[in-house]
Amino acid sequence: MRPVLGTPVAPLGRMNRGIYAAATAMAAAERRVETISSNLANAGAVGFKRKGVITHSFQNQMNKLMAPQVTTRESTDFSQGILRTTGGDFDLALEGEGFFAVDTAEGQVFTRNGAFHIDQDGVLQTRDGYPVAWEGSRGTIDPAGGSVSVDSGGNVWQGSNNVGRIRIVDFADSSKLHVDRHGNMRADADGIEQPATGIVRQGMLENANVNAIDEMVGLIAAQRSFESSARLISSIEQIMRRITSGR
Repeated sequence: MRPVLGTPVAPLGRMNRGIYAAATAMAAAERRVETISSNLANAGAVGFKRKGVITHSFQNQMNKLMAPQVTTRESTDFSQGILRTTGGDFDLALEGEGFFAVDTAEGQVFTRNGAFHIDQDGVLQTRDGYPVAWEGSRGTIDPAGGSVSVDSGGNVWQGSNNVGRIRIVDFADSSKLHVDRHGNMRADADGIEQPATGIVRQGMLENANVNAIDEMVGLIAAQRSFESSARLISSIEQIMRRITSGR
């Protein structure tokens, strides 16, 4: 008589864990591809800070068994970008730590993009039309007045007239900052402000801190990781079908 085949629970359980591990690796690789694609798309954006992906693996107890768990989160690289000279009176760059503060209807946001301009009322604005924040009352620049100069501390002068000081801030913990839908930084409620140590450079803009070659190398590695994990899942599925069919 042919013996009745039992279900090989242990091997199947190990293979299920293998599929889970491969699937999480695929998800992490996909996240890296998306992040790198965003970095490459913004390589020409003024003041853009490249994003990275951090993957953390740990053991978690599930049903009295230890199972591998993987979490993936995005991080921001706040390192200095290269400053390039433009000669524009309202082009400002920060050399060192800190952010320009900008007023919006939803509260203040923060940016390294100092490509500013003034409107017909003399309000210093971002390219999106948000007014730049000042220390104290908002300064107004006469569109028909003399040349404008900005010193390293963010003090704005028009001729001999001191217009005011642009608000420049930093944060004790940069992880408390996150990017909003407009590409500006917003601080969490527990984000602690501190004086900025960076200095202002007038007539300059900060390039994105993205190295296209490094990003392309990372993109190729992420794509290969995704493909390897997909092949592993396919192999495990074939083995499981053979086991369950008894062949």
